Amino acid sequence: TQRPRLKLAPRQAGFSHHVGPFYEITLPHGMRRALLLDGRHLCPENVVHGGVIATFAEYVLYRGIGDEIGEDTSRVSVGMDLKFLAAAFPNRWIYGEAHLLRKTRNLVFAAAEIFDQQRRIAFASGIWRVLGGEEE
Repeated sequence: TQRPRLKLAPRQAGFSHHVGPFYEITLPHGMRRALLLDGRHLCPENVVHGGVIATFAEYVLYRGIGDEIGEDTSRVSVGMDLKFLAAAFPNRWIYGEAHLLRKTRNLVFAAAEIFDQQRRIAFASGIWRVLGGEEE
């Protein structure tokens, strides 16, 4: 079921299309992204596969960076660190919020929390290269 205030998020081509759809909502402190988990997201242990959480975390970080530097600014991930804090389960929403930590001429550092209605699921941080930027 879709939350009434959530709207379908843009930029879901390719691999993101297979995991999503992703949703988003504008809050006073920034954007929140969301994903409704279902049976296709499960691993054999009947909890959500870590790869789904990683994909959602990277999407949240990528889009969060775009919120700050502009969606038209091309960027690619250099690396991402992900720590799992709790299991996620099907038929529940997970949410993510990203925060830009630092920006240089050609690198952006960001962090995100992934959570559900009850607890934090994961913490992610990453580095993105801004394409077309000057060399430092």
